[in-house]
Amino acid sequence: MTVDDPTAGAPGGDKASADALYLGLRDGEAPLTREQASALVRAAHPAHSDVRACEACGSASTRPATWRRGFRIAECLACGFLWVDPMPTAQDMWAYYNKRTWKPYSPEVIRSKYAPSVAAVLANVPPGQSVLDVGCDHGHFAALLRDRGYDVAGSDIDGLALTYATEHYGLTVYQGDLPDIDFDRRFDAVTILSSLEHMVNPFHVVRAAARALRPGGVLLISTPRADGLVHTVSRRVFAPVLHAWEFLAPPSHLTYFGRGSLRAMLRRAGFATVTFSHQERDAAYRARELSETLTECPDAPGWAKATYPLLRHLRTPARLLDLGDMMLCVGRTPMPSAPGTEGP
Repeated sequence: MTVDDPTAGAPGGDKASADALYLGLRDGEAPLTREQASALVRAAHPAHSDVRACEACGSASTRPATWRRGFRIAECLACGFLWVDPMPTAQDMWAYYNKRTWKPYSPEVIRSKYAPSVAAVLANVPPGQSVLDVGCDHGHFAALLRDRGYDVAGSDIDGLALTYATEHYGLTVYQGDLPDIDFDRRFDAVTILSSLEHMVNPFHVVRAAARALRPGGVLLISTPRADGLVHTVSRRVFAPVLHAWEFLAPPSHLTYFGRGSLRAMLRRAGFATVTFSHQERDAAYRARELSETLTECPDAPGWAKATYPLLRHLRTPARLLDLGDMMLCVGRTPMPSAPGTEGP
């Protein structure tokens, strides 16, 4: 399959003008709103006539699936992986994250928001071990782990967020896309919590995470679950009418995994074991996600507007059926072979 130049259709119509656009964003003083940043990323990526191979399982059996906010969503027929296609470049997302506005959280909100993630680390990684938090943003979660006794470092593409993490929390941070960072150490654990769905190259990220881990190291990923009950009903029943699905939120969310697609990707990246469990979303997110979707659908039929928010009542049976909104994936790298057990 072939994929067109992703800068085609950008303002000016060629790669040079697209680069100038992004460089202009870097040099500008005023931050962009999320909507303005989204519009600039979208303008550089018109619809293409082809779909690339699946990054999760490697299958070439893929197709366009739906649209959201002007972005096309592709689907793998083999593993169910969904992704924005064409995928924005890392440069696009640098502009998006470095030029959008942000307001700091209160300490109470931070503790509540990251409580499920802290619990996930405590359940899988003994305190005192080294942890790399990928997509650490402003460092709130990494700082909570440090307070629990972990030796923590963070990485992110967002330079403004990392400045906050170092100045406010005193964290050790690395700026850049994980596959491009040359670490001077290896870690006992890598966390990619509520971050993988924001990344343009998830397979390369988890493969880089495997390289950053010590033998027997642990990778923890939390991400929305595309094959969860609420998301499945939302997509299959309401999306054709609303032309929206709260799970699809490009360009912030770029990739959408089910358990099968995420397991396939970690296996391809070299992880020896992959296990899953349910992870709860923070209450504030659960309260707003369905209502926010309806604000984008002013022409939706009355019955859809009335019944769509009721999907929240499916969350309890979804958890009981192990089909919740979020999943926690734990991958472990192979242990070194014991002396004398190597093959010929």
